[in-house]
Amino acid sequence: VTETPSDRLTPPSGKGARVVFDVHRDVALDPETTWEALIDWAGHGDWVPLTHVDVDVKNPNLFTAWSGPGASGWGRRLALEDRMQAITTEFDAGYGHCVVHKLGPSLKGVAELTITPGPAPGTTSIHWHENVTVRRLPKFLSSLTGKISAAHFNMALGRMEKWANRQH
Repeated sequence: VTETPSDRLTPPSGKGARVVFDVHRDVALDPETTWEALIDWAGHGDWVPLTHVDVDVKNPNLFTAWSGPGASGWGRRLALEDRMQAITTEFDAGYGHCVVHKLGPSLKGVAELTITPGPAPGTTSIHWHENVTVRRLPKFLSSLTGKISAAHFNMALGRMEKWANRQH
């Protein structure tokens, strides 16, 4: 496991399994459009499967993602609650960096999103890194959960690309 500076800012805490993963993906979107989609927290529900995000109206840097069956309401008790706070959101001239602290109760730790101009004009390279402790997950499932999470996030970024292309 390669740790990044954000891993040292907020090490995962709490009981459970440590899950670390990285996703690198190039998308056929310009950096501004990519950045807008990635930091539109409520909009994640449009492209992350089985997910609904509630954003605090008084502080838009605080939000809770509900993922799983019933995430949009009727069966919320079945969904995973992921309370978060965006600590850093910086974007300038096609380069973006965002650090999100995962506050619990199910996940604690850090997520980090970095975007740069992609290999071709009008494209963007995305790096999504997570280092979290998953409450109630047995430690022997850490590696498998990281691989599944990386595949899920990679697929979600593909959906975000299609969604953003339809919006613009």
